[in-house]
Amino acid sequence: MTIRRRNGIGLSLLLVVAAAACGGHDRAQSGPTTTTTSIPASPDGQTRPPAKSLDLAPIYGAQLARLGLRLTDRGGLIDVSGDGYAPSPNGTHLALYVEPIGTRTVAQYIEGIRAVPLVFADLFRRWPSLESYDVCQEPIGTDGTTAAEPVPVTQIALTKAQAGAIEWSSITVADLVKAAHTDPPGVGLSVDPTLSAEPAFTKIVHEALGT
Repeated sequence: MTIRRRNGIGLSLLLVVAAAACGGHDRAQSGPTTTTTSIPASPDGQTRPPAKSLDLAPIYGAQLARLGLRLTDRGGLIDVSGDGYAPSPNGTHLALYVEPIGTRTVAQYIEGIRAVPLVFADLFRRWPSLESYDVCQEPIGTDGTTAAEPVPVTQIALTKAQAGAIEWSSITVADLVKAAHTDPPGVGLSVDPTLSAEPAFTKIVHEALGT
């Protein structure tokens, strides 16, 4: 499956990092641990989330704020049928963008690879018609109300099956890196070249892949 961003760039469900981080290393052979979580469906009976991502702020805004992040208005439900990518209230893919409220360190961006999807761990339970979602951490200084879309620092993409196979209570960044290298991938992870070249992230990649 390919997740298409609004700017037309297709991001496959695999780890995309600079060569300095993990180029040339073999893929790991083990994936995430299978688990189930008892999260109730949406109390209002809706099977899809709101078409506009900012309408999710009452549900997830406080958790994101504790991470120093907030939703932007660029996301929402997307129709990806026929290999397309078009905003639609009937879409089965949810695109989410989160931006820093203030400053953000390298360590926070790395931790966000784990912490941000953890905030949205109940999406598929809450809205059973949703089939996939992706969430981008955007760079410092972006404005969620502008038309311009910056290149994300990180992107996590998950299908319903992939999310259901993750043990969210104990997941680590290294686990997600490893899961991105299984065949088939257990998660989609894209990291921009600047972050992927950071020693702290490089160390995680090497530890995750045993190199």
